[in-house]
Amino acid sequence: MSPTHRRPIPRDGVLVPMVTPLLPTGEVDVESTASFVAALARDGVAGVLVLGSSGENAALPAAQRRTAVEAVVAAGQQVHVMAGVAALGTADAVNDAREFAALGADSILASAPFGFQLSQDELTGHFTALAGVSDAPVIGYEVPSRVGVSLSTPLLVRLLGDGVIAGVKDSSGNIGAARLRSEALAGAGLADVAHFTGSEECIDAFLLGGGTGCIPGLANVFAPLHVDLCRRAALGDWAGASQVQGRIAGLLDLYFNELPGASFSAQFFAIVKEALVQQGIIAHNTTAAPFVQADAGTSAHVTRMLERARDLHGVVERTPGKAAEAS
Repeated sequence: MSPTHRRPIPRDGVLVPMVTPLLPTGEVDVESTASFVAALARDGVAGVLVLGSSGENAALPAAQRRTAVEAVVAAGQQVHVMAGVAALGTADAVNDAREFAALGADSILASAPFGFQLSQDELTGHFTALAGVSDAPVIGYEVPSRVGVSLSTPLLVRLLGDGVIAGVKDSSGNIGAARLRSEALAGAGLADVAHFTGSEECIDAFLLGGGTGCIPGLANVFAPLHVDLCRRAALGDWAGASQVQGRIAGLLDLYFNELPGASFSAQFFAIVKEALVQQGIIAHNTTAAPFVQADAGTSAHVTRMLERARDLHGVVERTPGKAAEAS
């Protein structure tokens, strides 16, 4: 994709942090990826995030990360494609950002490096280096639980004001800090920049407090609910948005079913992929090594939760894609 054809960052709406469909061999499932992107486009999302934390980014080797980005871009849907960069240090992050932009990603989501806990001045250098490798805008990813350091509000305001980054995704889970950040952005004349939440329990409160959109993991499975919430918020229908938020909160139990021997991350990947298999969107529930794979208990739990979504929350069936039909 040439620079003039990059899609602008959606200021509002839903971007889905896609799980990465894999074949039983562990390779990226290109056909299922295309099916998944097509399903999300039908759901009405504003964009997708490939290789975010939900995409097993740190567990995939470089060649598979490249294939994942290529597959999403090649899906040909008219949605924004954001590519996540997770790296030990700045040099590797710069290489990935350059490559993903060359492959056609519309924007780059970048956290602090996780090899060392950098100072705020060092983080300025990190993001400045990323911004200089392509014309694809960079989104600062605030995720201290994964990288061990926080992107402070003064740092983010400075980077946004200087044009080093073009937006923020906040997955800290700290709704109070997000509210104060929104105030700081408004005070600096930056109220219109893209400000996303990755937290799921109170998207409505984040939007009411000055946020602009969301990138929530549960949208992999229930994107239409999140699209409806953001639509109502954009219309000023806060009572309606709150009602939809309540339905979303009632579905967060999807994440919680013990998978013996598994970390919470492995459990999340297995459950969400199994849900997409049962919805007919992707063909396999395979997760990257060394994560524990889904078991019969995972399948039974997902079946119960999808039935609950239909019966209690009015979630409609999604249209299966070609990859699932072929399987």
